Amino acid sequence: MQKIKYVVLSTLFLSLGVFTSCNKTTPIDIMVVGVNEDGWNEISVLLENLNNCRRQSIHYINFYTGTIDNKNVVVAEAPIGTSEASMVTTIGIEHFKPQYVITEGTSGGHHEDLHYYDIILGDDVLDIASYKGDPSRPETMELQHPTLHSDAFLLKRASEVTNSKGKVIPSGTISSSDCWNTGKEYVNALHNHFHEDCEEMESYAVLDVCEYYKTPALAIRIISNNLTNDEDFDPAKEVGKQCQLYTVDVIKAI
Repeated sequence: MQKIKYVVLSTLFLSLGVFTSCNKTTPIDIMVVGVNEDGWNEISVLLENLNNCRRQSIHYINFYTGTIDNKNVVVAEAPIGTSEASMVTTIGIEHFKPQYVITEGTSGGHHEDLHYYDIILGDDVLDIASYKGDPSRPETMELQHPTLHSDAFLLKRASEVTNSKGKVIPSGTISSSDCWNTGKEYVNALHNHFHEDCEEMESYAVLDVCEYYKTPALAIRIISNNLTNDEDFDPAKEVGKQCQLYTVDVIKAI
């Protein structure tokens, strides 16, 4: 049975008893998982909006607790990648037991109607690396892992939030893997076959862990580049900051 692919490493941690007991008394409403590695700072704006921010290191992972709009929030600082996102999410859920989890960050667009700052809400989230078939012929590819979904309540709340710099796709499809595709023809073929809007490296892993723990989750991704319309990644645009500002407003709306 191939259930919960990304929890294998985290389950090992549990079996070894490396998690510390949670002594806090304040319940956490929302945990946000964001990348902070190698120039991809996707948590700085969240931390600026986190009142009474306090850092706590658990098994070498930084978690920042505080409040946003009277909600108790923890921001989990994740490295890039699927396994890393799985590990951070598992540690965070085990320790803080949040009511909801949000994964947010940047992504590459997979069709020409998407532009810088557009936001995709992951109604469907795919493990695009779990295919069986010939990658040179995407029409032969079948995904072996099930499609995951953001929580309906969280999707509704997020869809009501305005993105000041772009549009919001409320019923989007996000694809996850540890790949960064740079071939326009291949990206177009993936979109035509799987109908995904963007690609990134964390959402499927986070939602997979959350499904295991029965914790409602939401995937938010902003477009930082798009091969299909020749919009190259430009750090000066700081699209990640816009995604965080949008996420802060989503937290307030929940």
